[in-house]
Formats: sequence, structure tokens, C-alpha cells
Amino acid sequence: MTKAAICMLLAVLFTASGGVIACKSSPSPTTEEVSVRVYADPATETTLQGISENNLAKYTQYGNAAFKAAVTQETLNATAAQINSQLGTYQSKEFLRVEEQQGYTLVHYKAKFSKGEVGIRMVFDKDNLVAGQWFE
Repeated sequence: MTKAAICMLLAVLFTASGGVIACKSSPSPTTEEVSVRVYADPATETTLQGISENNLAKYTQYGNAAFKAAVTQETLNATAAQINSQLGTYQSKEFLRVEEQQGYTLVHYKAKFSKGEVGIRMVFDKDNLVAGQWFE
């Protein structure tokens, strides 16, 4: 074989193997992720809609007693005004990962708003209720 033929053969092999690697699927979600998302996804969706709409009942719908007690209409008004002015209207979310910390389940999302994207960390208690929400 000539040197040119060998180079062509290697180029074809590298291209073909690169195509296989590029088509490799992402890892399947774990059983824990699936079970957490059953409650976390709808709770997060409703909570984000609630803050975007400045709707206290919707924002706290999935909250535990401490979360509901901590959020008044006044605090929601201030928070919603800040979020809406900086990020705009809530549009969608993308699940990123789950972790456990000190008896709480932390679920990370990337949320899309009309003016940009932001990380969201939802904190759930042992009863799968919202215990906190963080914009990152």
C-alpha cells in the first residue's frame, strides 16, 4: 500500500469512529432521578409560574409549612418584581441533577426566562414538599 492510501484509510477510520462516538446517547437517568422528578418537576414548574405571575397561592402550592409561613404577599411582591425586571417572564425549565444534603433533596434546573437563563435550586423536605428555592 502506498503512503497516500494508508493516510486515506486512517482518515476514513477516524471519521467513522468519530461519527459513532458523536452519536453516543447520553446516560440513562437513575432510578433516584426518575422518582424525584415525579414530584420535583411539577412543583418547580408551579413555583416558577407563581413567582412570574406574582401569585402567592400558586407559588406556595407545593410548599411545606415553614415555606408557606416565610412567604408573605409582600415578600413575594418584592421578589417577583426583582425577578421579572431582571429575567422577564418565566418560560421553561431543564432538569440538571439531584443531590442529597442534610436530609434534604436538592434538585437543580436551568430555567429560561424571556430575558435570559438562570440556575434554579429547589430544596425538598422528607415529605417531598418545597422547603426552599434559590436562584443561582
